[in-house]
Amino acid sequence: MIKNRIEDLVFQNRTKDQLIEDTLASLSGLLADVFTGDDVNELKKEFPEGIQIEDIGIQLKATAIYLDSKEFEVPCIEIAIDLVQEKTQFEIGTYSLIFNEDCEQIDEILNLD
Repeated sequence: MIKNRIEDLVFQNRTKDQLIEDTLASLSGLLADVFTGDDVNELKKEFPEGIQIEDIGIQLKATAIYLDSKEFEVPCIEIAIDLVQEKTQFEIGTYSLIFNEDCEQIDEILNLD
């Protein structure tokens, strides 16, 4: 009940599901660039050796609302997605998009283990 009220307050401009979809689309574009494109950010070397794009699975890690933070403008919303190696379920890292209170993207974070 309280979760629904919080969501109604925070996600007035875009729904949580829309922000998750945006994050998945952004991650998909990033992975496509790394594995089949120009790898502009030279990230392929950061992934496990020999891994291919089809070996990577994803799981929603968290939807977080920050009211106080040293790292981000506040208030803001973080959508975090874990990347896992499908065969071994080894966690590769986490990809996050950060949105401001108007649900506009303000940051992109990729932490690879």
